[in-house]
Amino acid sequence: MPAARKSAAPAVERFFQFSLLGLVACAFCALADTGRLDLPSLAFLLAGVFWRGLMAAGLVKINIPQRIITIVATLYLVFYPLDYYFISRDFFAATAHGVCFLGVARILAARTNRDYLYTGALAFVALLGASALSTQIRFFGWLVAAIVFGLGVLTSGEIRRGFQRTTRVVAPVSTRNVWRLALVVACAACGVVLLTSGLFLLIPRTARAAANLFPSGPRVTGFTNSIDLGGFGDIARIAKDTRPVLRIKPYNTTLPPNLKWRGTALADFDGRRWSEHPTRDLIVPAQGTTMVADQLQRSRLDGRRLVYRVDMTDSDNGTLFIAGVPEYINLVVTPGEMPRLARDSEDSFRALPALRTPLGYEVSAQNGAPLPYPLSAGARQTYTRLPRWLDKRIPELAARWVAGDDREPGVPAEVGTDLQSARRIEARLHRDFTYELVRSSNVRDPLADFLFRTKRGYCEYFASAMAVLLRTQKIPARVVTGFQSGYYNDVSATWVMRASDAHAWVEAWIEGHGWMTFDPTPPATEPLTAGFWQHMAMYLDAADSVWQQWVLAYNPGQQIALAFSFRNKLKAMGADGFSGWPSLGAAFSAIPRAWLMTLVAVPVLALLAWFGPSLWRSWMAGHRMRKIRRGEGSVDDAVILYERMVDSLAKRGFQKPAWFTPNEFAKNLPGGEREAVDVFTRTYNEVRFGGNASAMQQLADLLKGIETGPAR
Repeated sequence: MPAARKSAAPAVERFFQFSLLGLVACAFCALADTGRLDLPSLAFLLAGVFWRGLMAAGLVKINIPQRIITIVATLYLVFYPLDYYFISRDFFAATAHGVCFLGVARILAARTNRDYLYTGALAFVALLGASALSTQIRFFGWLVAAIVFGLGVLTSGEIRRGFQRTTRVVAPVSTRNVWRLALVVACAACGVVLLTSGLFLLIPRTARAAANLFPSGPRVTGFTNSIDLGGFGDIARIAKDTRPVLRIKPYNTTLPPNLKWRGTALADFDGRRWSEHPTRDLIVPAQGTTMVADQLQRSRLDGRRLVYRVDMTDSDNGTLFIAGVPEYINLVVTPGEMPRLARDSEDSFRALPALRTPLGYEVSAQNGAPLPYPLSAGARQTYTRLPRWLDKRIPELAARWVAGDDREPGVPAEVGTDLQSARRIEARLHRDFTYELVRSSNVRDPLADFLFRTKRGYCEYFASAMAVLLRTQKIPARVVTGFQSGYYNDVSATWVMRASDAHAWVEAWIEGHGWMTFDPTPPATEPLTAGFWQHMAMYLDAADSVWQQWVLAYNPGQQIALAFSFRNKLKAMGADGFSGWPSLGAAFSAIPRAWLMTLVAVPVLALLAWFGPSLWRSWMAGHRMRKIRRGEGSVDDAVILYERMVDSLAKRGFQKPAWFTPNEFAKNLPGGEREAVDVFTRTYNEVRFGGNASAMQQLADLLKGIETGPAR
């Protein structure tokens, strides 16, 4: 049978290599989806995978000597420090570049089992890194694809190894071979369980602290506690970053649009950089709901209350983003944790200790203007302090603008007040300046360059300009960072703030009004328009929100809450035993539509994936048997009948060795089976090789007799 083995080995070899290449591609795509692998590196690796696929298919023939691989690897070791210090300037990025480069070289030159083992280990390391860094539900898709290709590598690799160890079949199927096959299946099953439970459930929960090892992620304005004018080189990338970072669930009613989610207030400015004023935070333990407003604030009747929950994908420095004037804050934490709630002199809140982990909190806030509390002399000095080196044209510009040389449309009549001055400066920046993602890192004085030359910039420039212009007029002002706009996801009934919604604006202290909010930045983008892809994105975001809350952040507290919720649902169905079961429809109607669809669709899809292929094969086999019995079968259908006969005998303990011909198999059976199988085999040869299609009906009848049992 060498010819049979020769025809099978190339097919197994191609299947093995395609599975291995698919595993590598899925692992590195999952890593790139975390944002830690840049697009050129991914494209380079996928190009190498594609080229190797062409080689495996026999469309391209290229052999790279091992010596060249060694030389290339040595040269890259020299290039690695250059990449780390001058190009990437990031350890993880430089290492990822090296892994991709050496991986492509190894993939193209792989010839031995050791090379393939190295390639598989490379894919596993990439998948492990993606599992530790990913917080999106998309990782689940990459993981499933990697498991599929990984099982393909394991099974085909075992068959391939069998072909490599022998050149011909010398023994029948033995118990040892059956155990080997069972061991392969068991290892594959254990691999699936370990990958899904270890990477998918364990690592995302326990490896959150590992994110602190990679602090050089993309910078987002809303998360920063400092602003460096001219130093924000990644602003264009941030503006296109649509990652959801905040999800807000209103409890009492829908939230008004275009709310500002206030994070950190910055008071100190040195001409280029805004930073927080050093103060001692007021720290209180977060034991349940914490009251953060005084009696006067809580007794206000002007405006309405906003009650909502905020879930952050990455808490970074622990800053809480709050809309309105907060009165109560409740940190949603894991039982056993003892977080602290810190409040600084700028009325900003933080959760301590600050870790780069998902964070949830609930807020009850007043949707109205802050109370006009008096400003101390020391605070007034802090909020009117100007940098030591300030372009002398800036105070002159502020004086001209607040003088009202040209009356701005819609400006109130209280000319000469601080409120009038602030509104005039805000209006001039709105009218005469343009929002644009410009880069001015090489400018010595970026603020003066923005006001007198380019007149173009992003929100940080507008907020900085207005705050400094107000300070030149002795009006206390500070820059605030946070989020604005976002979009409403009607599938999950939440407001979603993306990284691109990060924003900066100004708070000015006006006599008789207290701290008032001003936003001098003109609008930059159009709101999301409804459409098919936008609606699909909302469904994906809703699924990702469930993933964040019930997988990544799942804890014993949520487990208890889920149990109590289930108990309350049962009680709501009927207080007296099962008397309330008629209200089951009402209980289902209370479940959100997205949850209900998910609960129904997931089991159905799982059952189809598990039983669908076998049911389809059974139905097709039955359909062809019915055609044969109706006399509509062809000569080629004899093979199906013979395979069915062999399967029937195998169930009774008579296994046909692969090297036995049909006649040899029939003659080696015991007497109770030999006669019926011998007649069936002669009829089969007559139909299959003699072309006697009229004997198909007889062959089907003989098969029916064999399947019912041995001849008596």
